[in-house]
Amino acid sequence: MNVYKRFGHINEIIAGAAYDAGERYDAPKCHPETRKAVLGNIKSWIDSDNEATKIMWLYGPAGGGKSAIAQTTAEDCHDEGGLAASFFFSRFAAGRNKKDGLVATIAFQLCVSIPNIKEYSNIKTQMQSLVAEPLSFLNQANPGVCYPRLIIIDGLDECEIRKDQAEIIEAIAKLVSMDHSSRLRVFLTSRPEVEIRQKFNEESISSICTRLALDDTFDPDKDIELFCHHILNSMLVSWPDDEDIDAIIRKSSGQFIYASTVVHYVSDSRHDPRKRLDFVEITKRYF
Repeated sequence: MNVYKRFGHINEIIAGAAYDAGERYDAPKCHPETRKAVLGNIKSWIDSDNEATKIMWLYGPAGGGKSAIAQTTAEDCHDEGGLAASFFFSRFAAGRNKKDGLVATIAFQLCVSIPNIKEYSNIKTQMQSLVAEPLSFLNQANPGVCYPRLIIIDGLDECEIRKDQAEIIEAIAKLVSMDHSSRLRVFLTSRPEVEIRQKFNEESISSICTRLALDDTFDPDKDIELFCHHILNSMLVSWPDDEDIDAIIRKSSGQFIYASTVVHYVSDSRHDPRKRLDFVEITKRYF
């Protein structure tokens, strides 16, 4: 309770935005043995001592698996003791579709993941006073101590006011530019919307940011094939055959959301999977 009191207005903290929030129960994450290349790339960046690029922007189209990658990264970093805070935007969730609670939520989570930081926190609703300054004071007081370093912000494009998206990017850039001792990393995901892309293209931000495009470079078809085989073969003995799997992969066009939707629809044990797949095939021709 003492942690909440430090932030005054409890309604500014969006509890449902955290990676492990009950509101996000059963959130999508990467299936085991899939997305190994992109996850490995992100892990290497997190562990790197390169101070030049403290921001990573993962971008890609809707349904490409950005949130699943962010969720898996959050879980893995938490297990390793490296996750400092996370905020998962959602266009359809109250409080998670606007910027208002972002800073207070991150600051509160920092007080939980790095308890000593409470001694240096104050109540101004600015990234500098709630996050950067407490981190700086803490590291000056405890030189050489390794604290959780990764902040994850997923789905920035789902923040409903577009000018706020740019403001958040600017605040993050200022945060990491001020941080000289904590080796802080900010992992941010979004669709490559025009306003977001333009902000990341600005010299002051592009110079401290590394980009990761969720495209065919990471061979999504191979991961989708592995996912389909694992889910369907675990439920059905002699079906589907390779031709059916290939059809799902081909129509997914690299988008995990299509494959996941079809696989879970087809594998419903209450229905004949062959008839369900035939229905998907017919529907796909007309829509």
